[in-house]
Amino acid sequence: MNFLPSIRTASFTAVLWGIFLHGATLAQIGGEEQERRSLRVGDQLVLNYFVSDPQNFENHLVITDVEGSGAVVNVLVYDTSGTLLDEEAYFLPIFGKVNYDPSARLLGKIFQGTIRIISDGGNVAAQYWQFHRQEKERPFNTALPVADGEGAEALLCQHFVADPDVQARLILSNPESDSSVTVAVTFYLDRGKQLSRDKYRIPPNGAIVIDPFEANEGLKRTGLAYCAVLGRGKITGEYWQRVTREFYQVSLPLEGIPKRLREW
Repeated sequence: MNFLPSIRTASFTAVLWGIFLHGATLAQIGGEEQERRSLRVGDQLVLNYFVSDPQNFENHLVITDVEGSGAVVNVLVYDTSGTLLDEEAYFLPIFGKVNYDPSARLLGKIFQGTIRIISDGGNVAAQYWQFHRQEKERPFNTALPVADGEGAEALLCQHFVADPDVQARLILSNPESDSSVTVAVTFYLDRGKQLSRDKYRIPPNGAIVIDPFEANEGLKRTGLAYCAVLGRGKITGEYWQRVTREFYQVSLPLEGIPKRLREW
């Protein structure tokens, strides 16, 4: 399998440090607007994917006041079909934080879903932490920053692995609350040749989970994925990858990029 050695051998701490440095570098070279998006700071944020299963996972969504405004934040939990399951409001202490535990709030309900964070009164930042309760699963603990809730018309997954021995998930969510969105996902090989292209419909406040191996008809490949909205709407997204035999899991937000003027 042609997989990136730096990611393959990285420790959990090194992966998180790399995410931080990547965001900081983009902020330095991209100006104020790029800084806001790269650091995932704003008044609308989204966690595109989480698993509520309290017997197997301990989940934490940490929301932080970055401006000293003491904002009120509304946290809304949806399943992947877009059904609202929980809503809670928190007052953030000035330059303080709150810890939202979706599993505790939902009294043991098991599902996959998304979380929307809407701030009233100031910009906030947020991180998601996922811990496995079973000791043998703890090498697969992971964390990631939440995404800009405004979304983008096109997203780039810089690296995917299609392999039956790799648990890979490309997650795309729809931040709109009143309309569905249609997305074209095009997988390319490392050398740039198109591998496959399919269309998906994402319901309002919903999400889809794509397995690159299944999407590419069982071909073992590596490459990148270009995800673009067809028509009106925006999307946000993440890529998760786990290899049990190598004891690692990574989770990365997708990068918003300019939408191509035409489909190739």
